[in-house]
Amino acid sequence: MNRLIDLAERWVVGVGVLAALLLVPLVLATTWEVVSRYALHAPTIWAYEIGYTLTGAHFLLALAYTLRQGEHIRIDVLSVFLSARARRRIDTVVYALLLPILVWVSWTLWHYMAEGFARGETSGQSALNLPVWPFRAVFTLAFATLALQVLCELLKSFVRRDTEAQGS
Repeated sequence: MNRLIDLAERWVVGVGVLAALLLVPLVLATTWEVVSRYALHAPTIWAYEIGYTLTGAHFLLALAYTLRQGEHIRIDVLSVFLSARARRRIDTVVYALLLPILVWVSWTLWHYMAEGFARGETSGQSALNLPVWPFRAVFTLAFATLALQVLCELLKSFVRRDTEAQGS
């Protein structure tokens, strides 16, 4: 079981690294737009659309990695009064409820991406008018990877529960 979790989490880390690397072209495109607009008085037709797609991709692709690292925001109003074991049980229930929703969302996004590809749909957001299917593919990848990490968290909670039971 641990080997499966490790393998899946390697994928999650790889997608997280990809998300981090997207900051490089985002910064370069934004810098070029500022220089081009204010120093050369020649704004680009592509920087706005590249900027918002890279920002969205960065945010979405980092979701699963952030969960793996335990860095998502938690509301501790009630959980500070609970034992660590009770918090883990709540997490297990939440992951079990969240997993089928994420699988459904991923499946739906896959079809949404395929429809955009089949129709040759474009963004219509700027003169660049990018095709939408690559961005929708990022949505699909991000939510599928998040579903994979939620599955890993669920499996880890079962492994912990078994370990606790054996230790008692």
